[in-house]
Parts: sequence; C-alpha cells; structure tokens
Amino acid sequence: MDATSLRRKLTVSAALGLLLVPGCHAAEDALPYAEAIRFSSDSLEHLRTHTVAVQAEHSTVSYRYPVLGESHPLTIEVRTRMAERQTAFLEELPDRGGPELTQDVELLAASEHVIGVRTTAVTSGAPGDDTEAATLWYDSAGGEVLPWTSLFRDEQALENAHLAVADVLRDGYDLSFEQLPGLVGEVAARAEAESEPASAAASAPDEAAGAPDEAAGAPGQTPAEESAEQTPQDGGSDLADPEQAWEAAERWSASPLADLAFSTAGGLAVRMDPAVVPSAGRVDEVLLPVEPEETEELLSELGYHARSAAVAGNSDPEDFPFDGTLTAEGATLDCERLKCVALTFDDGPGEHTEELLDTLDEYDAKATFYVLGSLVDEFPEIVERTHAEGHELGNHTWKHDDLTTLSAAGVTKDLDRTDKAIQEVTGELPPTLRPPYGALNGTVRSATRHPIILWDVDTMDWQSRDTDAVAQHALEETRPGSVVLFHDIHKTSVDAIPEVLEGLHGDGYHFVTVSEIFGLGGMEPGALHTDARVG
Repeated sequence: MDATSLRRKLTVSAALGLLLVPGCHAAEDALPYAEAIRFSSDSLEHLRTHTVAVQAEHSTVSYRYPVLGESHPLTIEVRTRMAERQTAFLEELPDRGGPELTQDVELLAASEHVIGVRTTAVTSGAPGDDTEAATLWYDSAGGEVLPWTSLFRDEQALENAHLAVADVLRDGYDLSFEQLPGLVGEVAARAEAESEPASAAASAPDEAAGAPDEAAGAPGQTPAEESAEQTPQDGGSDLADPEQAWEAAERWSASPLADLAFSTAGGLAVRMDPAVVPSAGRVDEVLLPVEPEETEELLSELGYHARSAAVAGNSDPEDFPFDGTLTAEGATLDCERLKCVALTFDDGPGEHTEELLDTLDEYDAKATFYVLGSLVDEFPEIVERTHAEGHELGNHTWKHDDLTTLSAAGVTKDLDRTDKAIQEVTGELPPTLRPPYGALNGTVRSATRHPIILWDVDTMDWQSRDTDAVAQHALEETRPGSVVLFHDIHKTSVDAIPEVLEGLHGDGYHFVTVSEIFGLGGMEPGALHTDARVG
C-alpha cells in the first residue's frame, strides 16, 4: 500500500476517532489534549503475555512483555533493554530500604507491516523515584527494530514536529517563549532566530542582515543542524535508513517525541512531564496533540503504515494480527549485551528435580538439564514439566557411559536412543550434548550431530556434598558468559541454588539456557564449548 492510499484510508478513521477525543465537545477554553492509542498486551486474547515478579531481600523487580513469536527481533530487543535496565537498577541499590523496579510494555500499533511498543520503567521506594519511557517500532519489510525517528521523513520533519508541539504549548497552554522546555524550546528559538534576519531584509532590503548566529541570544545548533554536515539532503538525514535513524535517535534522545503515540484523531500524541507545563494543573501526564493535517507532511512510509495500523487497531483491538502461531518464546535475550550465566544440571531427572524447578521459577531463571535417557523413561512427568517451564533439555547419554570407550557406531546408537526418549516426551530433539565426565576424543566428536557443551565453573558438588561450599564456589567463580556445573541428583546441590540465585541476581545476572548464551547459529556439530565469556 503506498503513502497516498494510507492518507485516503485515514480520512474516515480519523473522523471517527475525533468523536473519541476528550474535549472535542467541551468548552472553547479546554486545554488541548490527545487521546493516545495504547493497548495492554494482556487485553488481547490471542497474544501471550509473560509476567514476572522477583522479590529478594534487598529489592523487588517485576516486568511484563508480550511474546510476539519464537525469537522475534522485537521481543528480544524489548527484553534485552528491560534486562539492561534491571542490571543497572540492581548494581546501584542503596544500602538500606527495599526499592522496586517495575517494567511494562504497551502496544501502540500492529499490522502485517509494523508493530509499535512503548516500554516503561518505574523506580520507587528509593531516592530519586523515576519513570522512564521509550518507543520501538518493528518494520516487517526489513525485519528490523527501529527507533521513533524512523516514523519521520527526515530531520527537517523532526524540526517541524517540535515546532508543532511548541505551537500547542504556546497557544493552548499559554507558555511564554522562554518557558518552552528542552529541545522544544531550542528548536523554537532557532526558528525564531532564523526568521528575524529574513524579516529585517524584507523591511530594509538595502541593509545587510546579520547571520543568524550573530543575533543576540541566538541558540546553538539543534540536532538536525548537527546532522546537516553528514548528508547532502536538504532535510537532513534519511531516516528510512536504519543506521541514520538510530544515529538521529541518539542526537534527539532528549526529545519528548521519543515517547509519542498516534492519537485517536489520527495525529500524534506527545507525552510531556507535567512539571514543565505549569498550566496543565495536577495531572499524571500531559498528552499534547499534533493534528492530522500537521502530521501529514512529516511522516515516512513506515510512519504512514504505523498510523494506519494504530487507528485501525483502535477501532477493534481484536483485529491486531496475533494468533496461536505467535506464542513460542524461543530466545528472548541478547547475551552479548548482558551479564548472562547458564546454570546446568547433570545426571537427572531425579527426586530433587521438582524442588529445583520451584526454586528456579522464583527468579524466572531458565536452566539447562543434561538428562540420562534411562531416567527420562523413568520420570517422564518431570521432563515434561521441565520443558513446559522453558528450560532446555540436553543429551547426557543413556546411562552415563564413558563415550570414549565406544566405537563410532556405539556412540551414535547411544546418543540417538537418548535423543528419541527426550523427543517422545517434549516433542523436540535436545540441541546439545554433554558427555559424561567431560570425556571426549575424535571418535565422539565426529559421531555426534550435537554441539558439545562442557563448563568453565565446576562446583565439585558431587565430591564435596557441602551446600555452603557449592554456593560459595558458584558465586565467587561465575563471570558474564559462564557455564556452571551442578548435579540435581544431590540434595545438597539443590539446597545451594537459592543462595546462588539470590547472589547472582543481586549482582545483575540473567539466567539463560545454553542455547541462549551461545546462540545455536554459531555452534557446529562436534564443536566444543566451555563458556561464552567476553574478553
């Protein structure tokens, strides 16, 4: 669908949307207000929402996000950003008190072309309570996650959008020119300074007009002007280019448009802190309207698609294109950007495994279980639960034989038998192998279809059977990217896990599966991996 078609389609939707905007039939002196199109992900019947709360002795963190499909780029970006914010929060905890971090995701638009989300992070119970918000947009054509700047044609369009916001603040909220906040004020001041020489030239054409930056009180460069030297285009950066869009988002990071949505009227709804809009009164948020006709010349092709999707979804949220095919979670974190650790458990399942699963669930911790095929047959319900709760199953042979004592055919037969047992219960083949005792040779490596996973932190739990020693070793030796070895057949090991989880969680770690920490795309059959440490 081209941009012209999108404009035509908007006309009817916008007319309907105007009826929904608070204040449309109010008194003439009502403050301008935009009704933003936002949906909670759990309000959509066919979309699975993942909700987690982790309450530790020193803090509480909680988050909620929609699962858009197996390893969906937008899910990964949203979750990774949440995880980065959580790590920063935990690393900066005060000595006393019990601060809380609550993170959430709202849907702004969704169609076959584009998905938009708004993320929020609210910190409370600590000095400097704070709320942060940002928006992200997924372009299905390019398969990329993009910033809010990609909704605009170019940086001149960004300038004009800020001028439109300035007009609303001055005309609707009676802010003086000097009261215009932040980037809105900077852009407006620059536009005013540039118009003065032109006005002077028009009234006195024979007198040379001073350069704009020579005018009294002229402001410095705006973000759009900073980019002008980087591109020959009259409007600044080409925001249809993902790299330039992200660079522009960095330059405009202080902009209130970073937290924009589309309005029910078909324009923009720009959120501003009430503290910088004194005439707004005691309200939780100020949503400034940029009218549809002003928005029309500002949007990029992606922006038109996003607006059409938002307005259409507002008329019937159930039309959002999510169904039962978009429920598989897959990978949700980019461990190259995070403090990730893979906790692994060998030789089960056994009588203590379900207690371990309960403990892991308290921290939303995902782990990898290297199971014996013979025990899969004995405890299928435990294996089924392990898989259903998002943990990973790995091949640990049928009954813990040393594979280096077998022929190639013997290795293949043993591993295939174990694979089949796991697949019959979970419906999936185990993606990786851990050989018993870590014993390997060329025959084993050439006979397996699995990447081979060992470890870089051996808690020696099978030897010490000492809960405190096991926990202390794990906490002291773990680094970002570590693979930690435990055995869930030992009660002393399972009893160590609460302390391990609390300690690593408090240090900002995220608990992931082996596949997530390594990324299966980079692991070949027979290849040996011990950890994913960076640097």
